[in-house]
Parts: sequence; structure tokens; C-alpha cells
Amino acid sequence: MERVTATFDQATLRAIRKVAGRRGVSRFLQLAARERLARLEVLALLDDLDGKYGPVPDEVTDEVAADAARIFKPKKR
Repeated sequence: MERVTATFDQATLRAIRKVAGRRGVSRFLQLAARERLARLEVLALLDDLDGKYGPVPDEVTDEVAADAARIFKPKKR
């Protein structure tokens, strides 16, 4: 492991500490960085696919959005 210094605004650091606890800040930040790097990798892959095959047609995007809305629709209590 390598130690680094990072600067955060007070509100962000307070929110991180609230979730991670005072001793869990480093682990929280490491996991957050890994998640962000994974997202960036997926976005780069999608950009490559768009470059190779063109953008996803609107009708496909609309169909996926409708399916997602149906699948993830909040349940009524």
C-alpha cells in the first residue's frame, strides 16, 4: 500500500465518516475509487462499441427504458 494525501470539503468528509466511521475512511475511498475506475472502463467500452457499430437506435433505447421502469418500479405497500 502507498499512502497519499487528499483534500475534501468538510461536508463531503463528514458524510464519508458518517458512513465509513473514522477508521474506515481509507477503505471507503479505495472502494469508491475502484468503483469509479470500473465505471470509466465500461464507459470507454461503450464508446468503442459506438465507434465501431454506431449509436444505439432510439427504439432500442426506449424499449430498454420501458423494461427497466417495469422491472425496477417501486412496489406499492
